[in-house]
Amino acid sequence: MSAVNRPGLRPVLALVAILLILGGSSPMAEAAKGKGAASKSGAAASTGEAIVVEAYGEGAVLNGDKTRARDEAKRSAYRDAIEKGIGAYVESVSEMKEFEIVKDRVFSQAKGIVKDLKVTKEEVGSDDILKLHATCTVSVAALDGVLGPAVIDALGNPRVMIVVDEAIDGQKPFLSTVEGTTLALFQKAGYLMVDQEQAKSLHKSEWDMAERTGDMDRLKELAKTFQADVIIHAKAQSVTYTTQHAAGQKLWGVRSQLQLKAVITQTGYVLGSEIPEVKQIGVSAQDAAVKGLKIAAEKASGGLVNKVAYSLVSGSTGGIPGRVVKLVVEGVSFSDARKLKSGLEETKGVTAVYQRAYRNNRLELDVNTDGNSEDLAVRLEELGVSVTGVTAGTIDATLSGSEPKVQP
Repeated sequence: MSAVNRPGLRPVLALVAILLILGGSSPMAEAAKGKGAASKSGAAASTGEAIVVEAYGEGAVLNGDKTRARDEAKRSAYRDAIEKGIGAYVESVSEMKEFEIVKDRVFSQAKGIVKDLKVTKEEVGSDDILKLHATCTVSVAALDGVLGPAVIDALGNPRVMIVVDEAIDGQKPFLSTVEGTTLALFQKAGYLMVDQEQAKSLHKSEWDMAERTGDMDRLKELAKTFQADVIIHAKAQSVTYTTQHAAGQKLWGVRSQLQLKAVITQTGYVLGSEIPEVKQIGVSAQDAAVKGLKIAAEKASGGLVNKVAYSLVSGSTGGIPGRVVKLVVEGVSFSDARKLKSGLEETKGVTAVYQRAYRNNRLELDVNTDGNSEDLAVRLEELGVSVTGVTAGTIDATLSGSEPKVQP
């Protein structure tokens, strides 16, 4: 039996081949290297980067019990530190109409957000109120993990479209790994997703051009066509850089790169995230490419999920103020649907109206309003709409006998 065919040497030879494919590193080390490179774009969230704030709290001294008062003052200081941390992390979020709701949700899940509290001054006044000043360290990662979902929910679940130009060794794959991974992450975070297949079939030429070029104007127009608040464009490429045989098995070494950008439809404001390079090995070029692109897409998309929400509420990037109420009107013709949308856009207190769908005489709108759903329901009845149901975030209605009244 030759040395090469000895069973005991086959695993060793396979390992040597893998090391050669990955340029001298072990598979686990290289995989870690790829993941490490991918995570650099989200370093603030992954390295425990902190925000240091000066906080204040107070507590009443009852029956001379300073210990109880001090504990109460510290709890108050924790809340103050978190609120100041929110303001420092996302300046515009405090301008949201739903900021109190967002803040309460963050407070309710505040464990671990404030990593350190150092008392710098403590005094008890003549009113028996213990006043405490402290320097607090707020964890960016912990804050972002709670604040992001709260903002997405308060925005009324913004609508997102994903356009991906992906190639493996110059060939477009049947299924896009980046599209599937990115869609799943944004959907899990609470965003509403445009039906990709329907959009592609209805506007194939426009879709293909936007996908291939990544042109900002084309992307914005495509997003507006499908009433998307955000459009995500990705350019992904995987290239085989070496192959080796190990114990009768051919292995491919594939280098994958990904550029991902999110465009806020109304303003064209761009959020970018780039993954330098991820190397993976596989039993085929596609197998290795899928592994690498999945790692890259998870890191890049994960870094954008909350940033997109923050940009939607930012005055500097054109976010629409107010809360979102979902309106469904039954029994409305297409021409009356257009009149109703126009009437709502001119209605006092309404800051934006997005048509989400119209089919079988059923109109679905997202309405941004300064007030609440009950205020909007009253205005709808003034427009000739019969309201049949109201919740905190939804209104069900039917069109009354006459056509909608468009305000002068």
